Amino acid sequence: MASPTVAASPTRALADTTAPSPASPPRRLASAPPGVDAPAVSSPVSAHSGDLSACDVLSPLLASRSEEYRLMFRLPPDEVLVQDFNCALQENILLQGHMYLFLHHICFYSNIFGYETKKTIPLQDVTDVRKAKTAAIFPNAIEIVAGAKRHFFGSFLVRDEAYRIIVDGWEQHVSDARLLIERQDAKSASSSDENGYVLLEEGKESKQDEGSSPSNRSANPTAIIGGSTDCGDPDVNTSKRFLKAPEDGTEDNPASLNPFNLQPFDDDAPNVPESYTLITESKFQVPVEVFFNVLLSDGAIGFLDDLHKKCGDKEFRCSNWRLDEQGGLVRDVSFLHPIKIYLGAKFGTCQEVQKLRLYKNSHVVIQTSQEIGDAPYGDHFIVEGIWDVEQDSLDENSCHLRVYTNVAFSKRTIFRGK
Repeated sequence: MASPTVAASPTRALADTTAPSPASPPRRLASAPPGVDAPAVSSPVSAHSGDLSACDVLSPLLASRSEEYRLMFRLPPDEVLVQDFNCALQENILLQGHMYLFLHHICFYSNIFGYETKKTIPLQDVTDVRKAKTAAIFPNAIEIVAGAKRHFFGSFLVRDEAYRIIVDGWEQHVSDARLLIERQDAKSASSSDENGYVLLEEGKESKQDEGSSPSNRSANPTAIIGGSTDCGDPDVNTSKRFLKAPEDGTEDNPASLNPFNLQPFDDDAPNVPESYTLITESKFQVPVEVFFNVLLSDGAIGFLDDLHKKCGDKEFRCSNWRLDEQGGLVRDVSFLHPIKIYLGAKFGTCQEVQKLRLYKNSHVVIQTSQEIGDAPYGDHFIVEGIWDVEQDSLDENSCHLRVYTNVAFSKRTIFRGK
């Protein structure tokens, strides 16, 4: 991967699909000491009493924390934080972040690679709250309907607790909320207790909202790609749509290749050659498999396209992962990258091969080899890269990313050694 294109790696950005914000909130809860990540659930105010008015009595620390997040979402002065949860918002792709439950609002915040996503849903606007399944299998999601818009939150570690608090708050703002919940319970008792959703990869662009952008076409990387009857959800503004999962759980189309469904290499990952240079290193609060799903899977190709566009690249193409004869997966990537010199071609043709290997302990290594045409001395060198994604040894819900690069010269040039 060429040095200018290494910066175009998914460690730079994730498109803000809702409301951008100039300021970033703390990455950890204010009550958490430095170096300690926030838990899946934190309880500034206990909601177990069933009376959210108990939030009026807060310790100075909790009041300060409530004020901190109130300002972050620009909520009214009387708003109070009740509880927050780790979860993910389904937009163009799965945005990992936090849901903040206030007395009168449901808020979500995500900050991935410096790109922020904020969402605020007034409880008085909520018309429906449902438990749901991610990929029609995992009971860890909640769907919230506000007006004509649907919001799908997944990856809850304690989904039922979040659902209960949301419903408690909703009942205090909407008089017939309890009646709607009881109807849902009666319906689920005769069929299924939860709604299952599958994200369908359609063969052609589906009908979009008036305010949607044709470029928003990324799929949910963690969803199963299958065939089903389109339920016509008008809220989905991508070419992939939420669909009801078939009752028998079957799908017409096979799922995309996932290295975690294959037999890993029964070895430790190889050491990085000394000639390679470490260019970035980060820790992410997600497991390795989630990291792959969000940034590197076939479902994330739309995101990669948007990312390359932000870096000035054109004509991005990326094949799906396929089985490599030598083991693991392999895919091909090509794009035009701007050449920032006054003479010669304005764009270089980048042809890249990416080979993925899964080793013991969910250790993913992606080796890249890139040739750049139309660039000065482009036939004299190859840009090599290594993406090393390793599970945190102390936290199964975290992983470390290290990206290395190396320029391998095949012929002598005046640039060699620079």
